[in-house]
Amino acid sequence: MTNIFNIQNDIANLLSWYHKAGRTLPWRSYWPNLTPPYHVFLSEFMLQQTGVNTVVPYYRYFLKQWPTIHALANASIDDVTAAWAGLGYYARARNMHKSAQMISNGDGIFPKTIPELTNLPGIGPYTAGAILAFAFDEPSVVIDGNIERIVSRYFHIGTSLPALKLDLPSFYERMIPKTHRSDFPQALMDLGNEICTSTSPVCVRCPLAKGCKSEKTENPGLLPNRSNIKNKPVRKGQIFVISTKVKNEDKCKYLVYRRDENGLLGGMLAFPSQGWDEKDQKFDRAWRPLNIKWTELKPTIRHIFSHFISEIQVFTTEIDKPKNQIMPLKLQYHKKDKRKIPKEFQWMSADELKLPKLMQKALKLAQKHN
Repeated sequence: MTNIFNIQNDIANLLSWYHKAGRTLPWRSYWPNLTPPYHVFLSEFMLQQTGVNTVVPYYRYFLKQWPTIHALANASIDDVTAAWAGLGYYARARNMHKSAQMISNGDGIFPKTIPELTNLPGIGPYTAGAILAFAFDEPSVVIDGNIERIVSRYFHIGTSLPALKLDLPSFYERMIPKTHRSDFPQALMDLGNEICTSTSPVCVRCPLAKGCKSEKTENPGLLPNRSNIKNKPVRKGQIFVISTKVKNEDKCKYLVYRRDENGLLGGMLAFPSQGWDEKDQKFDRAWRPLNIKWTELKPTIRHIFSHFISEIQVFTTEIDKPKNQIMPLKLQYHKKDKRKIPKEFQWMSADELKLPKLMQKALKLAQKHN
């Protein structure tokens, strides 16, 4: 077993390296300065499943638009999700907004324990640990993909993923320093980003090399053990952009509805669609929400989700008397009997629409055609 004294010597080397080579990020502070908890909160929600370079401009915009937890809590969810467009995983935006409201209702005071933080929507052990470490300098466990890789290599832990995740916290805790605890996980993240990379670790430059057990092996980059990564499946789908001209105005309105809170693009405005959000792919390709002439638009939209890729045909049509022509829009299925427009459907002009990125692509294609 690696001696705790030797481990801490390695961590001292890591922190020294970090203060010289660490990245400058808009939400990052270096010890003894700490990052305000709201800034950690914002950045960590955005960084879930999204790269740093993508997040930076969004983080800056959110902080300018809603500079405090109270401002974010008082913002409309449509404004928040519209500003989020392009980051994907919209459930994160909804959870972030709900958590902001809960914290704001508690006088804007952030919880300082893991159980209290993980009781907030969208905050799991990692995000809770990051808030405690970066904002409060607490000795919390913060393990992302980079840290997972480094810890498994440093101690040469052969357990395969996902079981490895259960073993790592106890090893991580042995590495936490008595000071600079806010810097420690961020130093590991930067080390994983620059030196201890997933495929080609540069051990000769690594500040942890002296005590790293994998560095002494023939191939230090073998760990962690991973299951074979499957290629993302492709789902086909269709989106229907229905427009109507506004009398005496040079603009159109579009038929949209608000998706159910649960599932993909939950709670967001969208055009009628089918197929792309269903695993079984048994949608009726001949179905159209209106018995009217449709134009199929080119090219097919290709949109990448976390666990699948969507390839979507976009259809557009323009109608004159929307209230008399709308059939029940049931998305994956439909009935032959005509009914009134459901309350959840509404006509909105383009400047009123706050759509997720996928629907923005469909709208852009339809507008280009028109």
